[in-house]
Amino acid sequence: MRLETWGQRVLPALGVLVVTVLALASSALAGFELSSSDRILPGVHMLGLPLGGLTRAEAATLLVPRSAAILDQTIVFRAGARQWRTNPRSLGATLDPDELAAAAFAVGHTGSPLTRLGEQLRALESETNLSITTSADAAAIDRLLAQVVADVDHAPKAAVLEVGQDGSIMFVPSETGEAVERPAARSVIIRALLEGRTDDELATRPLPPAVATEQVADAHQQLVRMLGDTSPVVVTAAEKSWTVERSELVDMLTLHPAGPTKAASVELKKEPLEAVVNRAAQEIDQGPANARFALDNGQLNLIRPSQDGRAVARAAALDLLRKRIEAGERSVALPVEVVRPAVSGEDAANLGIRELIDESTTSFVGAIPEKAHNIQLAATRLNGVVVPPGGTFSFNKEVGPTTIEAGFQWGFGLTTGGREGSVHTVPSVAGGICQVATTLFQPVFWAGYQLEERYWHLYWIPAYTSRGFVGLDATVDADDGLDLKWVNPTADSVLIQASADAEKVTFRLYGRKPAWSVHVDEPVISNRIAADPTPDVQPEPALDWGRVIAVESAREGFDVLLRRNVVPNDGHPARELLLKSSYAPAHTVTLVGTRGAPDQGSVSATVERTLQSLRPAAPAAPEAATAQSTYSTPNGPRTLAQIRDELRLAGWGGGSDQDALETYNRVAAGG
Repeated sequence: MRLETWGQRVLPALGVLVVTVLALASSALAGFELSSSDRILPGVHMLGLPLGGLTRAEAATLLVPRSAAILDQTIVFRAGARQWRTNPRSLGATLDPDELAAAAFAVGHTGSPLTRLGEQLRALESETNLSITTSADAAAIDRLLAQVVADVDHAPKAAVLEVGQDGSIMFVPSETGEAVERPAARSVIIRALLEGRTDDELATRPLPPAVATEQVADAHQQLVRMLGDTSPVVVTAAEKSWTVERSELVDMLTLHPAGPTKAASVELKKEPLEAVVNRAAQEIDQGPANARFALDNGQLNLIRPSQDGRAVARAAALDLLRKRIEAGERSVALPVEVVRPAVSGEDAANLGIRELIDESTTSFVGAIPEKAHNIQLAATRLNGVVVPPGGTFSFNKEVGPTTIEAGFQWGFGLTTGGREGSVHTVPSVAGGICQVATTLFQPVFWAGYQLEERYWHLYWIPAYTSRGFVGLDATVDADDGLDLKWVNPTADSVLIQASADAEKVTFRLYGRKPAWSVHVDEPVISNRIAADPTPDVQPEPALDWGRVIAVESAREGFDVLLRRNVVPNDGHPARELLLKSSYAPAHTVTLVGTRGAPDQGSVSATVERTLQSLRPAAPAAPEAATAQSTYSTPNGPRTLAQIRDELRLAGWGGGSDQDALETYNRVAAGG
């Protein structure tokens, strides 16, 4: 018996079935096409209308009103709260009923047999909704898009914050701009036409401003606080007051503009604020007055009590002024501090002043009365000054104003002004006080105290020789900023005691002798320039008629260098001071007063007569010229040549024969 597998029995049967189905399908297709050869298949829809069973002409007729309705249907495009209305016809869209009917008829009537069969079966099975294709006018779409852009697009506006010269504030908030996303908007319009949408949103994007309101808001509020009140700022300190006017306040402000990543800010400039504080300090500040003492028979007596001073607390005042103005306040009371004196009247027992440290005396014999008065007054102003440990002495500060109102008189002083830089004598209020400064400077120098500021005279004055050394003079002038300053680096106070009579002025330093030794090398003199002995007589309108005053004597010019070493006893490093002075050659100058003179002829005659009296006498006979006169001195008889030689060895700067005699006798006598 023959065995057959399942597959051998089934496959031939399937083949027969397929052939049978195809035969039946072909038969059905032929019958279906025969029955609907000139009509649209049942179940076909176009534009929402059933067209099955209609001829193309009937379908076209049915589609005419529907096509028109669709082309005229309103389409709304939106962008936020704005909207634009149009329709497909306005955008150039077309719907041809004949073409639509032909498309409907083509279903199941075109293509391969199998394609046609599939479309026919689907039409029989369910409705067939045909999509449509249409065209549009690109220019019309562009016009719509251009209108949308024109209505929507606007540039952003940056916030504005400005301050006018009059303090007015201009503030304009920022505005965000907007722009249509054009490619995306075009796509939305086209999609609406293709898909029959009647309402659609057009995409836009925000355009941020360069400066947003938030970036200037704080600065705006700050300006409103500071400038909103138009009244001036009243600044007080102690019993005085000042005003900062609105224009000044505006000038104090700096408005820093906002940047990409930073906010605007308002700044008060430091300099004008400091000017306000400094102006207050100049009127309010009063330095304390140290107590002054006199040492008499070992007893320290109070001769002037101390007095507290006051001062504007500048750092705190500056900070307070800034904060108050920033807060919009119109009244600011600056803090004032009490300044205690460095030396109090109660300190006598603790000052340790008990012995003489050093002293110096200079003579002003023969000086005009005005100079003598000024020397005596300045000495009085310095008497009793105590320089505390670590303190700095200032001649100008302790003497005070050197004015007529302060009691000083017109004298004479040296200057380089007014004559092409040449040194000459001119009338000067308080003329003569440089001798006071020199007399004080000398014991300070010899005692070894630390020198801070010192200026030499333009001419060398022999009377200022100290212990045989030249170059130990000092000149002062508060108007020109010339001062004598020195520091007390010890742990003990130093008392300055001054006295002046009709011929000399003396300064003594009391306290405790410093624990150091002082070594001064011999003066190094160089660049000697011989003096011109030719006398010069000058009319002087500041002097009364009839006064004739010799104000300069012919003396040579030279440079001198002094080296002082202060060696502490405790082994600490020595302090070296190089003291240089440069003196110009002096002339013989006599002034003739012309104030109140009867006439110019009288002035000329007096000047000539004075000049003749100063000219040297005729040369003596040859035999007399060889004789050498001798002079009595504290060191015994000396010829003029011997006197000059000894003075030069001692560092004398030179001068007339009379100067040589006077200087030699004074130095030899220990004066």
